[in-house]
Amino acid sequence: MNNGAGTQETRGGGQGGLQEKRERVKRILQSFDRTIIAFSAGVDSTLLVKIAREVLGRERVLSVTADSPSLAREDLSEAHRLADTLDVEHLVINTQEVSDFDYRANSPGRCYICKRTLFHAMDTIAKQRGIPVILYGAIGDDSIAERPGQRAALECGVRAPLQEAGLTKSEVRELAQRLGLPNWNRPQNACLSSRIPHGLEVTEQKLKQIEAAEAFLHSQGFHQVRVRHLGAHARIEVSREQLVRFDDAVFCQTLVEVFSTLGFSIIGVDRRGYHSGGTDDSLIDEQWLS
Repeated sequence: MNNGAGTQETRGGGQGGLQEKRERVKRILQSFDRTIIAFSAGVDSTLLVKIAREVLGRERVLSVTADSPSLAREDLSEAHRLADTLDVEHLVINTQEVSDFDYRANSPGRCYICKRTLFHAMDTIAKQRGIPVILYGAIGDDSIAERPGQRAALECGVRAPLQEAGLTKSEVRELAQRLGLPNWNRPQNACLSSRIPHGLEVTEQKLKQIEAAEAFLHSQGFHQVRVRHLGAHARIEVSREQLVRFDDAVFCQTLVEVFSTLGFSIIGVDRRGYHSGGTDDSLIDEQWLS
């Protein structure tokens, strides 16, 4: 797929180009009798479920969310809320990837194991219900080299209509906004395990620490948040415009007290702000809070 050509079409064709991509997604969906969709509550999968509901109707769309220790409770609640808003059947399944030795070893292929586990579980449900196709929310910006989960999708025969139509992240957000989706500008997120550097074991205890630390920061008004788990060291990433918050000595003292109760004795803030893939960075300019 030529993603560059798709982006050029949208920029050149304006709203017409984006509308054509939406129509491509609809035509793909119209070729299915029924479908089951991996639903993370992110903007990509939400848009896919929204369009599928419009094209196929409620009775022919099943959204599925994988629940495990690597999913924050905030994200699970958001999935329930959005499914109600979209008026689609929503099934939450318990996946056991965190108990998989290879997953816990936290190699660069961890995401492949996670998606493979999910797609195998969805395949069982699809066969039980006579659903012919499984879908997920990969988009035109995603590449197999950077997204191991896409390899699992290819192996399992899972389709990605947004990607097939060439929709990029910016286009997904624009279309989601036009369609009135409440999470159109929700920051990108990933499972809690992504906060643990590759090669360091994923454990349920670490995931609970990360979830509680990020929940505290969300409660303080931070939107784009990552707490990288480096043993006793927590490295915080937030959006650049919110870094100034850490100049407040009173707030920082409260943060240190909360993080200390969670088991972190070394706490720093990445001065560069949030950036994708920051977990494995070795050269960091940190503002030390403890």
